[in-house]
Amino acid sequence: MRKFYLLRHEDINSNSGTGLVAQGVIFDQGGMCSMTWLTPFKTVTVFDSIMTVKKLHSHEGKTEVIIEGVKKDAKKYEYCLEQLALKKSIARHEGESDE
Repeated sequence: MRKFYLLRHEDINSNSGTGLVAQGVIFDQGGMCSMTWLTPFKTVTVFDSIMTVKKLHSHEGKTEVIIEGVKKDAKKYEYCLEQLALKKSIARHEGESDE
């Protein structure tokens, strides 16, 4: 499996915000994908291919699909990992303050 992330530069629908907004996996067998949003809209969706994800969510380049192992995306992929770690840290901190 390979991971991928949606990195949104402009939120044209005002639903998901900008920055790291979703994460997913591309399955080895057949290339199907599964994706979940890192926003208040907690859903998981299955797609027939990464091309379908790109077609539905790239919004004419306003959102990039950053795929693990793609050389040209290496720096952006590292950025996505850093942002994911930050989101997890914030969520843990917010959870601790609610106790």
